[in-house]
Amino acid sequence: MTFELSAPAKGKRNNARQRAFTLIETVVAFGILGLLIFSFYAALSSGFTTIRVSQEDVRADQILMQKLETLRVYHWTTIFTNGYIPTNFLAGFSVTNGVTNGVVYNGTITVAPFPVSAANESYAGSLRQVSASVNWLSAGVLRNRSITTLVSQYGIQTYRY
Repeated sequence: MTFELSAPAKGKRNNARQRAFTLIETVVAFGILGLLIFSFYAALSSGFTTIRVSQEDVRADQILMQKLETLRVYHWTTIFTNGYIPTNFLAGFSVTNGVTNGVVYNGTITVAPFPVSAANESYAGSLRQVSASVNWLSAGVLRNRSITTLVSQYGIQTYRY
């Protein structure tokens, strides 16, 4: 009777080797994991940047509309008075207790005669073109928004006061 003990021991060793991970497999797995984590944080950063720029754009639109809406309360003769409508202004992203927080918007307002193609138009003297624009620096990039509207001496009504 002969017993061969080496054969089962040899088989167990091969099974153990086949079940273990090699160093190369482990390095590749950690590389893929690192790439996934980096991609996740890059996506978060990009999303927060997009939200911040969108908020700045909305605030710029609010500032422009506020400046143009104040023209509605002015009398027609004050639009021509030099210095009554400020040509340059500063506005902040948010103001708390008189302190501007965040982005500072530099704005300009220009009032010009209405550009008509024919000089004999009867309404040319009662219209003015008002343009407002703001510029601000966001993450090292100069951004700007502008809006243009017309102001009429008698408004949209046909009566005169």
